[in-house]
Amino acid sequence: MRSHTLCISTLLTLLVFVSAEDDTVGPVFVREPPNRIDFSNTTGAVVECSARGHPPPEIIWVRSDGTAVGDVPGLRQVLANGNLVFPPFRAEDYRQEVHAQIYACLAKNSVGSIHSKDVNVRAV
Repeated sequence: MRSHTLCISTLLTLLVFVSAEDDTVGPVFVREPPNRIDFSNTTGAVVECSARGHPPPEIIWVRSDGTAVGDVPGLRQVLANGNLVFPPFRAEDYRQEVHAQIYACLAKNSVGSIHSKDVNVRAV
């Protein structure tokens, strides 16, 4: 009888473990960015990207070559909520590598990653 109890107990533990593992879900876009953003230096722009999954995915903005994008003070910000922000700027502060660039949103967690379509950003 003891070996049956041990076997049942082990099976229950295994089922609980497998059940907990099944709660993981790869990233899925909730809001995927558009394929083009044109904006004026006087208005700026916000490019939204959000995803869900379990564990919650991290949002990373990348250039077309796959390199991660960071903040450029006064010209580009990557917010914790996943948005890529281009604040208004003076015409003389225009930088082609910031304001005329192809970006993409990458959402990743321990299950996997997804890549948005390219976003052609252009300050006009």
